[in-house]
Amino acid sequence: MKLLVGIIFLLPACYGQILQEKRLHELLLRGIHYTLSQHYDSAETTFHTMIKEFPQHPSGYLYLAGMFQAKYTDYGDRFNEAQYDSLLNEAEELAERMISTKETTAWGYFYSGMADAFRSYTASESGSLPSGFYYGISAGNALEKCLEMDSTFTEAKNILGSYYFWRSKLAWIPFVSDRTDEGISMIKEAFFHPYEKHLASHNLMLIFIDEKRFSEAEYYGMQMLKEYPENRSYLWIMMTLYEQWGKQESLKRIVDRLLESTLNAPVINRYTEATCRLKLAQFAANRNDVQTVKYECEKIIALKKYIGKTKGDLKKKVRQAEDLVKSMAQ
Repeated sequence: MKLLVGIIFLLPACYGQILQEKRLHELLLRGIHYTLSQHYDSAETTFHTMIKEFPQHPSGYLYLAGMFQAKYTDYGDRFNEAQYDSLLNEAEELAERMISTKETTAWGYFYSGMADAFRSYTASESGSLPSGFYYGISAGNALEKCLEMDSTFTEAKNILGSYYFWRSKLAWIPFVSDRTDEGISMIKEAFFHPYEKHLASHNLMLIFIDEKRFSEAEYYGMQMLKEYPENRSYLWIMMTLYEQWGKQESLKRIVDRLLESTLNAPVINRYTEATCRLKLAQFAANRNDVQTVKYECEKIIALKKYIGKTKGDLKKKVRQAEDLVKSMAQ
């Protein structure tokens, strides 16, 4: 399950799953906004303030862990797994206390499921698919219990809807039902929740790309980029979308935007840079622009010193650049 962190400022009155403590609610919205704006230091400070002022509430620990994961995905440099695990462990312990209290049982199951969803994502990203699968099931079970306690708990429908959709890919296995449409419907409902718009749009984009429903994926991506035009996570997904959709002009514009944003970031993700430059070189090759191909490929080859120091297979990008230069010289 692909998890990011984000925000919407409008607060629909129909949702009961809004944090009742005004200060906690405002801090959460602020921290999420900073995360989507990619102001990670400000986001970290805000979430630490949540933990300091509300040490018995799981949200500060969870969203701080989510911010660290978002930052790592963006920068691709380093990730403090021990710190991440410690935050999730603390959140899970506090969630268990909430589960044992009748008034907060649904919230407890939600936060417990959220912690397992984070673990599922990081395990899958690191290549540990069995662990990712295990924590995904655990997250789904907890969120189902949350909705059993409170069927209107919209916040829980986002992750659970995504779980239902991706689990439906295994519907060919006996006793695994196809809940594709139900999952999509749940995520769409969560899209209007003030804490969930970011994650719902992310999930819907990935789902609609997988379903080849490209115009719908584009809609949700454009919604988020209107608010956060420099967000590199959404720009990356839009790049994937246009590439699969075959919209070359739109793809070229998004690649240019993503490269510019990447190069202007406090920490440059060299894998993202190489990916964008390789696509620009391929565009140039298609129009037989040898000079641009050479320029972009030389920039990629110069990144050899970062191989092994960034997330993603940078070595492969360098090799592809070298091969492209050779092919143009023939």
